[in-house]
Amino acid sequence: MVVTLLKLPLKLVALPVALAVTIAKWAGVFLTSFAGAIFYLLSGLCFVIAVLGYLMGICTGGEAVEVLVMGFVAFVLPFAAGWVIGVVDALDEALWDFIKS
Repeated sequence: MVVTLLKLPLKLVALPVALAVTIAKWAGVFLTSFAGAIFYLLSGLCFVIAVLGYLMGICTGGEAVEVLVMGFVAFVLPFAAGWVIGVVDALDEALWDFIKS
């Protein structure tokens, strides 16, 4: 009984925080999905440009590797953002579990 009364103010404070985290998670998922599609297209374009530029002799091997690295970074960025969204999702679940308890 006493613990429940002590938890009530904390739950009231946690409710707007949980709502804000939920909205941030939804926005992050949307933006990550949208940006992921653009970055995947960009990384594919970098790959094609690097390979064709090297095969046609337009660029040297070092320049082609630089473009490939840029394409790889563009490919990995959505995965890093997905990890951050996963951490925010875990925080969101923990907050809602605390509120419901």
